[in-house]
Amino acid sequence: MPIKLDHLSHTYMVKTPTPTAAIVDINLLIDTPSFVAFVGETGSGKSTLVQHLNALLLPTSGDVYVDDFHIVSKKRKNKKVMLLRKHVGLVFQFPEYQLFESTVEKDVMVGPKNFKVKDEEALKIAHKALKDVGIKEDYYSRSPFELSGGEKRRVAIAGILALQPDILVLDEPTAGLDPKGAKEIMSLLVRLFKQGKTIILVTHDMDIVMEYAQKVFALHKGKLIFEGTPNELFSHLNDEMALEIPPLYSLINQLNSRGFHLDSANIHNVEDFVQAIKIEKEGRHE
Repeated sequence: MPIKLDHLSHTYMVKTPTPTAAIVDINLLIDTPSFVAFVGETGSGKSTLVQHLNALLLPTSGDVYVDDFHIVSKKRKNKKVMLLRKHVGLVFQFPEYQLFESTVEKDVMVGPKNFKVKDEEALKIAHKALKDVGIKEDYYSRSPFELSGGEKRRVAIAGILALQPDILVLDEPTAGLDPKGAKEIMSLLVRLFKQGKTIILVTHDMDIVMEYAQKVFALHKGKLIFEGTPNELFSHLNDEMALEIPPLYSLINQLNSRGFHLDSANIHNVEDFVQAIKIEKEGRHE
């Protein structure tokens, strides 16, 4: 079943003299499983929107449907919220917000233990999740606050994976990481997607959108102003979107303006680009 947002709006500080509308009348569908991205300038409402997917925030008005879960504005009417948060795992932009135990393995054990899993089994689940995200065994007994930014992010992801969610939402998953660390995180997400999980990213990185996203949603001042493929987005960018065209996409356009016939819809990364150039050259030599 798809994820559905039906006239979703959220306003902060509703009962104050200065209410702030963060998202306004959003309607969209996300197929499951799929790999999608939310983009837009800082303050466009991306993070606010995705926090509704597991009821960390409740709608001011409108409805959220996630498989069999229905999220509404009145807290008392929302049923099985804990099960929803097991189904939809959310990794924050700043992973230290999700780390609080004395050791890495204890931190990852928290989720399973909240669902009454015994310590021994929770430890096995934690170790598997840590292995899946590339954390070595000699880190398990260390404090999570001694880790680098990239390692903290991996541990935060492991803590969510330990709950075995079907939908994984990540807010700026590669922010602050070096290129190698960012590539490793994205490779992990691709593996999870191939296992059948839905991956939902909030990102400012258009290279990531171009390479990984099947569909992209663009927000501006709390409103949904675009939905479509990355290729459609980049070919229709305007000042309102406040987004940059990826350098690779620009290069493809420059080459096509000089007589090449590269299909930007099927070029997602440098490897695809090199292969397309080879095919183009072979075609010219025939």
